[in-house]
Amino acid sequence: MKPGRILTVEASDSLNFLLYVHNYAKQEKHCFPYMPGYPWNLQEQSILRPLLQQLWNETLAKPTYPTLPIDHQKDIFRPLFCDEHSFESCLDTFYSWWGSMAGQMAIERFVDQESHNTLYTLFLLSNKEQLTINLLYENDILGSPIVDNQLVLTLRETFVREEMIATMQDRLTLNGNK
Repeated sequence: MKPGRILTVEASDSLNFLLYVHNYAKQEKHCFPYMPGYPWNLQEQSILRPLLQQLWNETLAKPTYPTLPIDHQKDIFRPLFCDEHSFESCLDTFYSWWGSMAGQMAIERFVDQESHNTLYTLFLLSNKEQLTINLLYENDILGSPIVDNQLVLTLRETFVREEMIATMQDRLTLNGNK
């Protein structure tokens, strides 16, 4: 007997951490996380941007990475930083937000039951047996929006149902799975 099709909708630790680092590097006052004084030493932009994109795509390509806690992947993310103290400090602040009610849980709860039903219907219309939808707290997608059975949606893309449907259809079609 063939196993059932599986759709998972979750907020990825790894992808949201990469986005957190990306936003920190921008140092824009109204972009989370904004930290006056720039306390963490990141790689220079010419190194950081391609590295963020590379890590993003690698994370999506390995099915366990988006959901695996960063503590188990430290060696992957450490090269974003110039020193260990900056890396650990950034990780601590990320987890103080991510582990709170305002972090991962809020992002995952943002998608209501009706949206889940819509996502599931779109999934059933695709030819995929499994799909994980990784939710992002911010609108920037740093690499590919879909790799194999891993798809990325920002909270903004889920806010308006018609936009969410169009985005899902486009991404599933881009991957040749419609």
